[in-house]
Amino acid sequence: MINWTRRSFFSIHTWWPAAFFLKVWLLSIAISPAHAAEQLTLADALRLASQHNPTIQASRQEIKTALAQYEIARGAFLPRLTATGTYVNTNRPSQAFGILLDQGRFTAADFAINSLNNPGLTENFQSSIRLEQPVYNGGRELLGIALAEVGQTVSQEHLEETRQHMLFQVATAYYNLALAKVHVGVAKETLDIAKANLRHILSRYREGTTVKSDVLHARVRLAAHQEQVVRATQRVAVAQLRLQHAIGIDEEIDTVETLTGGPLPPLNRQQLITTALAQRPDYRQLRAEMARAELAVRLAQSTFLPSMNLHANYELNATAPFSPNGSNNYAIFGIISLNLFNGLVDMANVRKAKAQAKKIQHLLEATRRRIEVEVVEASSQLTAAAERLRVTQQAIDEAKENLRIVRNRYDTGLASVLELFTAELILREAKILRLRALYDFHVNRARLDLVTGKFHQDRERSSG
Repeated sequence: MINWTRRSFFSIHTWWPAAFFLKVWLLSIAISPAHAAEQLTLADALRLASQHNPTIQASRQEIKTALAQYEIARGAFLPRLTATGTYVNTNRPSQAFGILLDQGRFTAADFAINSLNNPGLTENFQSSIRLEQPVYNGGRELLGIALAEVGQTVSQEHLEETRQHMLFQVATAYYNLALAKVHVGVAKETLDIAKANLRHILSRYREGTTVKSDVLHARVRLAAHQEQVVRATQRVAVAQLRLQHAIGIDEEIDTVETLTGGPLPPLNRQQLITTALAQRPDYRQLRAEMARAELAVRLAQSTFLPSMNLHANYELNATAPFSPNGSNNYAIFGIISLNLFNGLVDMANVRKAKAQAKKIQHLLEATRRRIEVEVVEASSQLTAAAERLRVTQQAIDEAKENLRIVRNRYDTGLASVLELFTAELILREAKILRLRALYDFHVNRARLDLVTGKFHQDRERSSG
């Protein structure tokens, strides 16, 4: 038998509420999210993507590669200094004779026929420093500098093209998330309408003015709308993940801005095309590629020109490394060379370089035509989206009025339950069409900036 003392009773009575509230507090911590999703404006998302998107980061490395290539090209003007050490052990008469001369150990006795023919083992430790100074090589050094400078321009324009395309994908993902969130709202509004219709039908069923099949039909419709809410919520989670990866971050994020209408920018198509041809980084990159191809033709032709370079050599020959028992000498000379025949390889290289230049010329024309089509298409889609915004808003107002009329007709028995559900569906479709028009308006406005080369424009220039 349990012996309840007065003290134990009051202890339990005192501590039980504290234990209960402690459990509630621990449970609230367990079920609360670790942290709230960071709220981002579109400008915030684009700024973060410029810093963290891996594709943009990879393109920035091309700038460093181009800078390194420029340093390599500049190095062609500088002298090359090489230090070598060589050990020789030989009994070849001609080589032994020369080693003795280089070491300064040749004597009259070494002219003896037996010594000349049988010199025995001869060792030589040679330490030398060789200097080569380019003077003229058909202008290839200057062409190398020019090619490296054009290469920097190509890399910068490619980076800008990559950056604009990646940021456009971020903007699209941002609008996708905003659209998905509004879809949830539309799904919930449609669910509320379905619930109201079910209550309405149940009321009429209890009054005996409608049949049970209408009630069952309404419940099936309600279940379908509940499923749509679940699906819409899942699409929000997927859209959030896509935006995260488009930006290049792992933290949970959410959108601040919603899909709303806006002013339609002026759309002078000829002016837009002119702007695109001047600003599009892919077209600017091709023009730089054309300049590089023309330089490559000149570089291939430079192999037919003479070359002249200076050389200097200082060496120490001894019987042991750094031994005083030896001699040093030097030589300074210039070399002029002219390519007379190289198996027709040089002519083939010239033809190859010219064909590449012609190819880029055709690509420039093809890109110009493609840009014109893209600008006209983007401006047309933006104009159509703006017109759809006006039309769909009117359609929503009319769908709401239609639902009200059909509901009243259903109350008086002049409309069937199928007409009621059809009116409900028409209102939902009208809302979705307006959302799609809003989404298309924002995306096509961003696409118009992209195809004219102005999307979040921020050309990065290299230094050094």
